[in-house]
Amino acid sequence: MNRSDGAIPVGRRIFHLIAASFTTLLALVVPEPTYMTLVGGGALLFLAVDLVRRRDGFLNRAYLGVFGSILKPSESTDITGATYLLIAAFFAFYFYGIEVALPVLMFVAVGDPAGALIGHHSPGPRIWGKSPVGAVAFVAASLAIWTILVAAGVGVWSWAVALTAVVAAVVEFLPFPLDDNLTVPLIAGGVMTLLLAAGL
Repeated sequence: MNRSDGAIPVGRRIFHLIAASFTTLLALVVPEPTYMTLVGGGALLFLAVDLVRRRDGFLNRAYLGVFGSILKPSESTDITGATYLLIAAFFAFYFYGIEVALPVLMFVAVGDPAGALIGHHSPGPRIWGKSPVGAVAFVAASLAIWTILVAAGVGVWSWAVALTAVVAAVVEFLPFPLDDNLTVPLIAGGVMTLLLAAGL
């Protein structure tokens, strides 16, 4: 989200915002079976490409020639964040349903790049290479996008949503070994499911 090395370009953040938002909001305009087929098929395709290019130098060079400018350095030879996001979207909708999957994925789509950009340019201490200010920006941006969606008639406000935005920021901030595009939706989605079951 907001690592201090500055290695991740703004273009990647913009791509993340647009692609992740589109992937999530698509669920509002297509039937659930169609959505699950598209996202699940996309996840399998992206994963297959990532696995094959790791073993094929020519294919990987061609891939990097097209997408290299929006990839993190580690993704040049590893599974990309886009692949992890599609996997997370599929399982979030499958296990949690749209009521939970929609907000947690939008938190990733909007909160993550907002937190990264603000955190990178904010002074102050870094913890695990990240700025606490970025985590606050993650929560603020997540709540802002959910406010916009509620105003547009999509979803409702609840304590569960607000608390899940904080949980999502904490999960992103912690140094999990897995990509945050995977961990944030699945962990935050599980927490939100429990919060809703508790009546919040």
